[in-house]
Amino acid sequence: MLLPLLMMIALQPSPVDDLASEGERLGRYSTLFAVCAPYYTVDLTVGQSLADDFERRSADAGWTADQRMSAYDRGREIERAEIGIVMDAESVTPRQARRHLRQMLPRLQSRCQDLAREVPGAISDVDAGDQRLDTAVRDIR
Repeated sequence: MLLPLLMMIALQPSPVDDLASEGERLGRYSTLFAVCAPYYTVDLTVGQSLADDFERRSADAGWTADQRMSAYDRGREIERAEIGIVMDAESVTPRQARRHLRQMLPRLQSRCQDLAREVPGAISDVDAGDQRLDTAVRDIR
């Protein structure tokens, strides 16, 4: 009787795991707020509100600023990889850079649309942002 109860408890995610996942998700969101802003109308106060709430709850759970930053950084790295953002492009030729942008911008558009869906109020007028991104893709020669 005790064994099944212990197994159920062991299989439940701990609040720390939930906070780590949320911190990574917020890191991803912070990247999206930044990279969507040139094309979409983003409301940074929405993102700041999410971050402030997470900071309060994680501090209440005993997290340090370093733990929060580590979770955010993991999320940022994941998001940059998913979109295809290259941070060090010294050896990339202009032709390769244009091809990379043509491939990356549609992924960025999809992720900005996801941000608008997942975080109400984060992006307003998604259609106008989509049009600006479509224009940017066409303008890459």
